[in-house]
Amino acid sequence: MNSAVGEKPVEAATGDQEQVAGRRRRRRSVVARWRAAVAPTQVGLPNWRVVVAFPAVLFILLVVFVGLGITGSSTGFLHQFFATGADSSLIAGEPEAIRSDEWSVQTAWTISQVEQGLPVVNHTFPGGIDSTVQSDLPSWDWSMVFRPHLLGFWFLPLDNAMALKWWLPGFALMAAAYLAAVTFLPRRPVTAAAIAVGFFFAPFFQWWYLPVTFWPASWAFATIAAVVWLIKSRSRWQRWTWVGVVGYLTVTMGMGVYVPFIVPAVFVVLFAGVGLLLGRRPLAFEEGVRYDGSIRTRVRSLLPILVGGAAGVAVLLVWIVTRWATIQKFLDTVYPGQRFEHTGQTNKDGLIALFAAPVTRNLGVVGGQPLGGNASEASTFFLIGLFLAVPAIWLIVRDRRAQRGTDWLLVALLAVTALFTLFLVVPGWDAISHLILLDRTTDGRLRMGFGLVSVVFALVIAQRADAIRREKGRMPVIATVLAGVLAAGSVAIVAVHLFHLGSPLVLQSWSWPVVGVLFVLSVVAYSSGWALIGSVCFLAVSLIGSMGVNPLYRGVYDLNNTAVAKKMHAMQAADPGSWVGVGDSRLPSAVLVQSGLPGYNGFQGAPPAEMWKQIDPSHTHELNWNRLANLSWVAGQGAPDPHNPAADAIVMTFDSCYSFAQKHVRHVISDAPVDQPCLAEQATIRQGPTTFHLYSVTPLTVPAAP
Repeated sequence: MNSAVGEKPVEAATGDQEQVAGRRRRRRSVVARWRAAVAPTQVGLPNWRVVVAFPAVLFILLVVFVGLGITGSSTGFLHQFFATGADSSLIAGEPEAIRSDEWSVQTAWTISQVEQGLPVVNHTFPGGIDSTVQSDLPSWDWSMVFRPHLLGFWFLPLDNAMALKWWLPGFALMAAAYLAAVTFLPRRPVTAAAIAVGFFFAPFFQWWYLPVTFWPASWAFATIAAVVWLIKSRSRWQRWTWVGVVGYLTVTMGMGVYVPFIVPAVFVVLFAGVGLLLGRRPLAFEEGVRYDGSIRTRVRSLLPILVGGAAGVAVLLVWIVTRWATIQKFLDTVYPGQRFEHTGQTNKDGLIALFAAPVTRNLGVVGGQPLGGNASEASTFFLIGLFLAVPAIWLIVRDRRAQRGTDWLLVALLAVTALFTLFLVVPGWDAISHLILLDRTTDGRLRMGFGLVSVVFALVIAQRADAIRREKGRMPVIATVLAGVLAAGSVAIVAVHLFHLGSPLVLQSWSWPVVGVLFVLSVVAYSSGWALIGSVCFLAVSLIGSMGVNPLYRGVYDLNNTAVAKKMHAMQAADPGSWVGVGDSRLPSAVLVQSGLPGYNGFQGAPPAEMWKQIDPSHTHELNWNRLANLSWVAGQGAPDPHNPAADAIVMTFDSCYSFAQKHVRHVISDAPVDQPCLAEQATIRQGPTTFHLYSVTPLTVPAAP
């Protein structure tokens, strides 16, 4: 008999039910397999598959980028001055002029090193410069073993070696952040990867994109992860592997010699380490995992990492002692010298800039104004974790009321955040900040510490929320709401401030309202225990906020391939001698430094004594030239007369008939005609839109006596 109208046949209904049941079984099977794949070890640490998964992906991407010679370098900024038409090497984005520390200093000197054969002493400046200390340069020196991003220059072509230098420090940061994240969240590799990539794309890192920026943060994450592994793991090879990583990164970080970034990272690690040492709860990441929480046991467990750190420091001491003359010259400079920061120097604008990441997409357009002197100085992190201090305080109070002990890691994170904040806003304790070395950083560089604390806060809150969920509880609504309100308030304060100033950062930007909403949503998601949603939002705001800061570029813009540089090499071969680049632009200096030819232009770290003895033998102008600064020349008369248009700039006057030029200079390159009686023009070369003039210095002719 046929079924009633509107009813399915019994056979069809049964088939549908079986299909639905089959889909459910498959979903349960997929979930079960995923849970099995990410199941932690017996001591609550991530299993080997989780540990290697994301670093393996990063390694594959690194091989691809290095193999193709792709970087994010802004060296292509020079193309517009040396060629016409589109730059065929530019894949995406636009080179940034503000990245001059990278393309005008480090990359230029790196190419100079390659041209000279990677010497330990670069011979561009008279007397030479120690390439193993300044500007993170490659050389044939033992210290390169601890600078993995530079090892490619030993065996790779220039373009590929530059790609390794560009990507390895950033990929190391993502790997270290991921490993720290899965150490706290062993069942959440996707969440950990989103956090790691989001942190890498923070505006601060993208605008300060240099190896010396990434290595302190990588060391910090690796050391925090190592502390947990040493306390929890009983595997000897795991423990000593982590010790080796920390010891190695200690040397790598130290050889970067950029103390303002190192100091905040060290403080975060010290406070987090003490919190892990004292607190029992942070180690019980998984239900059913117990641990003997005695302080003595933990101290004993951490002795190997102290050995690794001490070994790293010992290597650094050897490196410092063998280069002490260069380091001492740098410390004796007028700028920066032994620069110390006073406490309480940050004003309202500085505090607003600290939380201004949601509005910083167009920092390059406005040159960082009004948040900082330039885009790099104005950049900051998406400080999602700082607003998680609200649920952190709730968790601390909850634990105390339930007599579960104190989560000392959360207490330590609150304490180091308070210390950094006091340094910014409370004056009058300079002696203490000097004693603990905190005055070696600056208010802008201290943002590194806030960024690190923010991520660790997010990890701990996510870990605690997972534990509460397993106990059939939930994070408090009031803490979630308050954290969200504070995050929204920070965005509103920044926006209102910039609206009042008429800044294009908010008046001409579509992105900041979207970023602001995602930022607040990330804070709310973490506070509610939805770590994956919070991490995805964190990744999204970071990508929107800084995705276009650095371009994708094929190779490096090597000026030695230009006609003017080739002519300079030919002149040098025919008539050897030193060069001076004269002009109001950076172009003569750029060509001269990249050429590797001997000369008097370029960015100096420790001032070479021989060079300045030639230029200023009486040390009359030592206050002007004894500094870390870019040295350039303009046409003038008489003795070289230095002045400082900025603290890190030295402009000298060049007179080809004066004794300095007559004794020490053989050739001149200029981007404009130079009318001086002691210059003989050798060539005029049209290089794209720029015309270069090449001269030789001729002897001064003294009129015969009547």
